[in-house]
Amino acid sequence: MKVKSPDFNSLVKEVMSDSPSIKRLQELSQKNVELARLIAKNPASPSELLKMMARRRDKVILSNVTVNPNTPTEVLFQLGRRFPEQFLKNPILSLLLLENPKLFQEMPLSILDSLRDYILERYYCSDTQTQELESNFMLAPDFVLQQLLQHKNHSLRCYIARHPNTPLSFLEQLASDNYDYVRHNVALNPNTPVHLLEKLAEDTTTYVRHCVAKNPNISLKLILKLADDASCYVNEGVVYNPHTPAATIDNIIDKLKQQQYGDYTLARIAGSYDVPAYVLEKLAVCDIRRVRTYIAYNKRTPEKTLKNMALVKDEHWLVLREIARNPATPVEILEQMTQEPRKSIRTAAEENLSVSQKIKSFLL
Repeated sequence: MKVKSPDFNSLVKEVMSDSPSIKRLQELSQKNVELARLIAKNPASPSELLKMMARRRDKVILSNVTVNPNTPTEVLFQLGRRFPEQFLKNPILSLLLLENPKLFQEMPLSILDSLRDYILERYYCSDTQTQELESNFMLAPDFVLQQLLQHKNHSLRCYIARHPNTPLSFLEQLASDNYDYVRHNVALNPNTPVHLLEKLAEDTTTYVRHCVAKNPNISLKLILKLADDASCYVNEGVVYNPHTPAATIDNIIDKLKQQQYGDYTLARIAGSYDVPAYVLEKLAVCDIRRVRTYIAYNKRTPEKTLKNMALVKDEHWLVLREIARNPATPVEILEQMTQEPRKSIRTAAEENLSVSQKIKSFLL
């Protein structure tokens, strides 16, 4: 361990005292990075000097400036984007909030995003030790998150509503938010409890009910209820749910076929990467060509299904071309397609075969 010289120790005493001028402190901060870090941390350091030190590149200096109560507010907001933890530990925040109760409403969105991410991903994580180590905040993280829930910018609330670390008490508030997209993000949250999902299943907005229908946490009773919803869009959400019975999926598909634009809805389902394999297998034999084309295109379509589709007699060339392009199509089927007299299908199969397995695995 390197021992500090007596001269250095005297300089430390000098920078930590109240006597040095700004010029002298600036001189010492340029002379030695460790002295600069101490100056940045010292609450007695002039705000003008801290403003200048905020331009330095050293992370420790910038971190210390962020936590310094003498740092100018505009500089504090700029640095808070990079150092949200130090920002929350700054003693001046409580005073700023007393002076201006709307402080969080007037902060730049960039710093609010940074605080939101830090609180949700670090403070509200499953590691309780982290919370114990970070118990010296001047503003409690749950207080800050509550401020963000009251912010007029709905994107902040949407993000919190969807985040898997958001506590239940906040999800309960967001489930009653006036903005539709906030409620729909609560409905999609994997940690939203059943009682909130049951409440959102009665929402007047079809998109919210659609998201509830997709949530794997809902009960079978609620699945069947939403399958009978008057909105086809809500019915579509039920199709995405991994716990929906096969018979219910069959009924919804038949119902969609009878709708005016049902083929577009079925095509959207067929092209989705989120539907269960049973749905893809069911739609692979649909009598609507558009739907079969999307199934042939879908990289999540099972190999067996693609093989069966390729062997269908008199299948439309657009469907066969998408099968020839699909990286999930078995090699033996692609080899057969290289003998196809139709050039577009043959070329697609040849190009697919030339792609390495490593690239195909990445695509899949």
